[in-house]
Amino acid sequence: MSEPSADAATVEEFAASQGLRVDESAGLRGAFRWFLGFMRQKRLGAAGVLLVFFWSVIAVGTVGDGGGWLGVGRYDSRDVFEIASATYADDKLANALDGLDEDVSDSSLREIVSDPEIFGAAAIDQGVAGEMVDYALNHVQEGTLVAQLVDEEQIEIRGGTIHDVDALLATGTDNPLTAASLQGPSSKHWLGTDRAGHDLFSRVTEGARLSLYIGFFATLIGVGAGTVIGLVAGSLGGTVDLTVNRIMDAIQSYPPIVFLLLIASLTDPSALWVTLALSVLGIAPTNRIVRGSVIQIREMPYVEAARTIGASSIRIMVFHILPNLFAPLIVIFSITIGAFILAEAALSFLGLGTLDVSWGKMIADGRQFIVYSPWTSLWAGLALTSLVFGFNVLGDALRDVLDPRLRGSR
Repeated sequence: MSEPSADAATVEEFAASQGLRVDESAGLRGAFRWFLGFMRQKRLGAAGVLLVFFWSVIAVGTVGDGGGWLGVGRYDSRDVFEIASATYADDKLANALDGLDEDVSDSSLREIVSDPEIFGAAAIDQGVAGEMVDYALNHVQEGTLVAQLVDEEQIEIRGGTIHDVDALLATGTDNPLTAASLQGPSSKHWLGTDRAGHDLFSRVTEGARLSLYIGFFATLIGVGAGTVIGLVAGSLGGTVDLTVNRIMDAIQSYPPIVFLLLIASLTDPSALWVTLALSVLGIAPTNRIVRGSVIQIREMPYVEAARTIGASSIRIMVFHILPNLFAPLIVIFSITIGAFILAEAALSFLGLGTLDVSWGKMIADGRQFIVYSPWTSLWAGLALTSLVFGFNVLGDALRDVLDPRLRGSR
């Protein structure tokens, strides 16, 4: 039997002559073919890929606080305050002009609007009454005050008399900071505004960035640590394995919610601490799965062969066992991200999460307005559901494809 040439084509011909099948799955081309096959065969998995990709693009394109996606819906707290103050001032001016003749003189208007009291105690306490007086006087000087209030639908002219429409403060509050709040979806605010007047579209995109950040890094740390511990324990066995198992039992016996509450009470609310706390919860489950797989793999003939020729334990773990764990690790990683995203939202909903914009916090803030302003919680809830659903069905599809026992079963 002649020796095969180093030339790739000759190697393939030699392999074929010996009845061997040449593996064409390696390389970028093979990976691309595998991906296309996955998208065709696993419809739910394909939907998961698209959902994860969509929210990843949203998260990457959201830059800076209040940035929205690529600047769309960008808000600034000061701008929101100024808009709210102007709208609030219009409402209070409508109250003050209610019942006056539509031909009221500018001198009478100037006298009415010069009194800070008409704007209420909240505006005076917050130091914005003076700005509102100047705002109203400018309109009086330009002769546009009544027309402005008509355009803003704050007043109506009926029978030559000014009537206050009084349809602004739907929340029942009397605060200039909430005058622009809870606006419904519109061309200006695609998803409406929250109770502070912030654009909900930009808040949802900011929440995506936080959720993916915490979910990815918490999973990376937790699954990474669990993999190393399970690999070492399963490979070495004996006392090491027994000790590690007892420690993992102790970790899993502690209720996760109690552990998270303990961490929240001992630390400042931040994305870093939430990430680290969640990552600890991912170590024990990953260790269990990895250890079980390692125990099976270490009995395989190729591992025994490596041990026979004198390969060290570390070399066997790194070069012979770890590569065969990639398939289950990919599945664990994708499913755990979804679980951690949901856990972060739950913590924020309870007020124990980060101070940054979070979907869980948005859902909690909108609960009291859910009857007449359902969008305050609806969009964040839909975003959270779609992202977690995407990771879950993606992980389930990958398990079907990568686990030989399940391959082709669905």
